[in-house]
Amino acid sequence: MSFTPYVFGTGIAGWTFLQRTQEKQMEVFEQSPVLDRTLQDFTQRITSIQTPDQLLDDYNLLTVTLGAFGLDEDIGNRAFIKKVLESDVDDPLSFVSRLNDSRYQALAETFGFGSDDGPKLPSARAGDEFAGIASPDELLSNGTLLRKALSNAGLEGMENNQFFLQKVLESDLNDPESFANKLSDPRFADFSRQFNFGAPREYENDIQALVGEFNKHTEGLASADDLLEDETLLQAVIDTFDLERTSPDFLRRVLNSDTTDPDSFVNQLEDTRYLAVSEAFGFGWPDINGITDPEELLGNSALLEASLEQFSLGNPGEDYLRQVLESDLSDPASFVNQEENLAFYDFAEAFQNEWPAHVSKMQVFSDEITPRLDELESATDLVLDLSLFEASLDIFGLGHRDTELDVMIRTLDSDLSSSISYANLHRDKSMQAMAYAFSFNKGETGRVYPEGFAEELADLYTTRQFEIEIGETDQNMRLALAFERELQSVADSGGSEDAHWYNIIGSPPLKTVFETALSLPSGFGQLDIERQLNEMKDRTFAAFGTTHPADLLEPEMLDQFRRRFLMLSDLAAFQ
Repeated sequence: MSFTPYVFGTGIAGWTFLQRTQEKQMEVFEQSPVLDRTLQDFTQRITSIQTPDQLLDDYNLLTVTLGAFGLDEDIGNRAFIKKVLESDVDDPLSFVSRLNDSRYQALAETFGFGSDDGPKLPSARAGDEFAGIASPDELLSNGTLLRKALSNAGLEGMENNQFFLQKVLESDLNDPESFANKLSDPRFADFSRQFNFGAPREYENDIQALVGEFNKHTEGLASADDLLEDETLLQAVIDTFDLERTSPDFLRRVLNSDTTDPDSFVNQLEDTRYLAVSEAFGFGWPDINGITDPEELLGNSALLEASLEQFSLGNPGEDYLRQVLESDLSDPASFVNQEENLAFYDFAEAFQNEWPAHVSKMQVFSDEITPRLDELESATDLVLDLSLFEASLDIFGLGHRDTELDVMIRTLDSDLSSSISYANLHRDKSMQAMAYAFSFNKGETGRVYPEGFAEELADLYTTRQFEIEIGETDQNMRLALAFERELQSVADSGGSEDAHWYNIIGSPPLKTVFETALSLPSGFGQLDIERQLNEMKDRTFAAFGTTHPADLLEPEMLDQFRRRFLMLSDLAAFQ
């Protein structure tokens, strides 16, 4: 026999009864046979869903899913819900981002079909009171949440020390030398840890990690030891070039090798990826200014080619270059001063005086890719940017493939999850490394649902079904039960104070509660949206001394607001 939740009385009296009996009623309600069978089926099968269509085709799973977000009425709106599920919540222009209802955004974010992040626990969004705070400035400008965060860390009364708190919040807690970690009071680190704004960036691929960590060395890397001592950058190098983690001494010998010397350590290694790494950073690059004999430069083909490239010159042959290098620059009749040879004048001058400072391939690559680091989405994007493409090939030791555009596109766009893809079958390990480093096509890896995903959705569904049953007796009591959760969801969504108000106006349950609690007239919803916003703010300030919806989540104010709603709704019922 099923149990139906109930409430005795209306208004504040009914609320008092419900608060006293809610826990017991919920326990009995959860044991209802129909609900129990529904949730058992849901928890067993929901994490097998891989696509929006699979979810939409399963009526039972879809019923619980939509019910968990208060979207029961959308069970028949297949096309609409599909567009919601396929939306990327991080894209402000996506379908769901343009909807003025946080319930749809919560649904899309929880399943993550349109996001690279994949599924998330519902509590990761709605249960975290600070989920919508994206920066220190946002927190410091929100007095309610700032006081809550300080209180959580035992730092009540510190909210006016804005400059100090900003430095605490910007600290990298993984760095023992950061501002927060050097303070004698550990509570400040605890305060910062609630947000971790100063945490290192999470990279989407190895190239982003390599360039991001390299760029932190604003003065450049002076030696191989500088690289070896930076553990994060070193790991990015190893991952990018797909190397095995070996001893520091081995890597030091690799990095310090003169790559232009065929007898150097790195040139004796069979795996050419180590040569590519050594060439990329150039710590062992020879001192070309120490070469005064033309024969010594002409005898080092690798150094000669690199020197010519500095001046965008091709190699016209040894005899020609010998005459260039031996020319008397001050003699108008010398070889290099002849009109047909003037293109090599700067090259000869550098040899006889001073060469331009050597710029590593890694620095050239960083300069080229940094402005585009977050916008490259395919191999075609990379290949069509010729200077970036050449710099990319150079750091992987693939400069000889600069004309093989079709081959490189096939390699870089390969499905990395397939063992028979072009990249995975290619014999050139450097090409494989480049494909994995950019990871343009990671392929299908299957959706991984976080632990507790099914159970959290089932709990949300049960709670909302309980509220629906209460609403059959008293709709106002249902609104009162859901008020805190719905308002918290608005606060968690972040944005400005006005953005919170627009979300409230766009949420039928919240709008009903606010219109009643603020004694707004029945035709209020027909007003211009800006007038609605301003009127709500004015009346909220008059009644509660604040215009920010998040302030109403403070326990005393929340209780005061809810009781006002119930009292006024009860009075309206007798008029």
